[in-house]
Amino acid sequence: MLLIDTCSDLPAAIVEDLGVEVLNFPYTLAGLEHVDDFGRTQSHQEFYAAMRAGEHPTTMQVPRNSFIDVFTRYAAKGEPLLYLGFSSALSGTFDLAWLARKEVLEQYPNADIRLIDTKAAAVAEGLLVYEAARRWRDGMSLDDLERWVEAERPRLNGWFIVDDLETLRRGGRLNGAMAAAGTLLDVKPLLHVTDDGRLELKRSIRGRGKSMRALADLVAERAHEPSAQTIAIAHGDAPDDAEALKALIAERVDVADIITMQTGPVIGAHTGPGMLAVVFWGEAQ
Repeated sequence: MLLIDTCSDLPAAIVEDLGVEVLNFPYTLAGLEHVDDFGRTQSHQEFYAAMRAGEHPTTMQVPRNSFIDVFTRYAAKGEPLLYLGFSSALSGTFDLAWLARKEVLEQYPNADIRLIDTKAAAVAEGLLVYEAARRWRDGMSLDDLERWVEAERPRLNGWFIVDDLETLRRGGRLNGAMAAAGTLLDVKPLLHVTDDGRLELKRSIRGRGKSMRALADLVAERAHEPSAQTIAIAHGDAPDDAEALKALIAERVDVADIITMQTGPVIGAHTGPGMLAVVFWGEAQ
């Protein structure tokens, strides 16, 4: 079985179609604890509306007991399990998975429990998980799938812009002076996911329109054989901008398919409303 987590931000219908096992991240909003379940119980629109109204959500790791429960269930059945997890550079959740695995193996020493750090988050994690799950669903063995993920992961290119610099500042990704100056000058930071799973500020761009065009330009410049691949666009409750970005990409390059995702609470709590991202396969970064 393939195990994923909800930081992958895939549309709920796609997750159901892929038939994978899912671990849910918890988060708090307005003093109440919620479970990230791909927007089923609390929609992404409600989540971002609360942020726009001044709420500051907090995120938490997947509890170790959740890992233990899933690992034990498959170990007891003698079924192999492969977990594709949220970047260990951004969360301690993957470390908890290793601790849970060690505990379960003490009771089931022959259990086949495999863990892969995707070194990705949100839409980047989602695209990697999507392609891996499609191959698993079509009959690829876990051995071959594990090799495929390890080989292809470095080719994942993830780039995004944020609209709310204050949210980045609160998350420690931008200092106060830069956030204040950027807001005053309408500067949009262009960030990307490094090959070891961290977020990195690459440059700042003046204006929303220019920053969106920069995302489309990156696809044209860096995507490898775009006409033969699926790319992903994600947004933080900015569907019109997501559609506009899709059109900008179509003007520049022929892409086989585009999946549009909504960024969920795990990353959305730190990037805020209006975040826009694109992920594609290209040369290793």
